[in-house]
Amino acid sequence: MELLRTVKRKSFFSEVVYHLLNISLALALFGITLMVQSPVAAVVLVILSKWRVLAVRPRFWWTNIQSNLVDLIVGLSVVALLYLSVGNIAVQIAFTAFYIIWLVIIKPMSKRWQMMLQSAVAILFGTVALFSIGYLLPDIAVVAGSMVIGYSAARHFLVSYKEDQTVLLSSIWGIMFAEIGWLAYYWTFAYAIPGLTTIKLPQVTIILLLISFLGERVYRSWKKNGAVVRSEIMPPVLFSVAVIGVILLFFNTVTRI
Repeated sequence: MELLRTVKRKSFFSEVVYHLLNISLALALFGITLMVQSPVAAVVLVILSKWRVLAVRPRFWWTNIQSNLVDLIVGLSVVALLYLSVGNIAVQIAFTAFYIIWLVIIKPMSKRWQMMLQSAVAILFGTVALFSIGYLLPDIAVVAGSMVIGYSAARHFLVSYKEDQTVLLSSIWGIMFAEIGWLAYYWTFAYAIPGLTTIKLPQVTIILLLISFLGERVYRSWKKNGAVVRSEIMPPVLFSVAVIGVILLFFNTVTRI
């Protein structure tokens, strides 16, 4: 019994240390943003924070890297958004607070709907950050970044279903993101966000989120019934097509990135 109490105390202590380290990481990124003009140090810190990915035998590295891509995307996106918000301390504090919430609350979640939420967050923050700085990058970098975001988000979601064809389906989703990313590189519009002046919501982010939502509905119907049931997917299909159609037809006269 005393052994069980000791293990419990150690577990609680390790949890506290884990949360404190995560909070320290977010605060460190905030401090670096304020003191250093270049984002290189912040990017390196985020990458180094994933040291445990390689703290195993080399044959497990690739699996660990893939498993941590969603978290890495969110972390690097927060760095980009922090630097894009230089001069607006309130917005930087808000992004730092979100990153703390992500690290302490959202990232450790493991239920299916929670993993779907994590994938959606990666798509949202990843594409906003990518296309906000996309004009500084060559088209191949934006295409590759889009593919990584699509692949990692799809893989993260499919793992929750224990899908046998996770790599194939994730690769297909990544290629689709890459194709849309290539188009968006040359034709990207963005919408103003209240309270933000230097960061806007890219049109492509909305489109990719809607397509991903539709893909999740179709996959869920197929997994549940052994086939795609039209009555289950028609509402999300109509909703997604309608919203995408409206923003493409009537909301292409706003700020262009």
